[in-house]
Amino acid sequence: MHRHLPHPIGAARTAQQHAVRAIAVRGLAHPVTRALLAAAALAAAMAWEAGHRVTDTHPPLCGDRTTRA
Repeated sequence: MHRHLPHPIGAARTAQQHAVRAIAVRGLAHPVTRALLAAAALAAAMAWEAGHRVTDTHPPLCGDRTTRA
């Protein structure tokens, strides 16, 4: 059976969302939170290695100062 792997950007976003939720519920020092943060960092690194930029994972917000000329 062929297993389809998630797109690196989608995987990084999902891992980040799980980590943020764990921070909100359990706090930063909780072992589950720390594991989810490590998974998010790994997913982001994999996306980077696949050729995606940070802005592909974190698009600028509408009012972000970095988008203004």
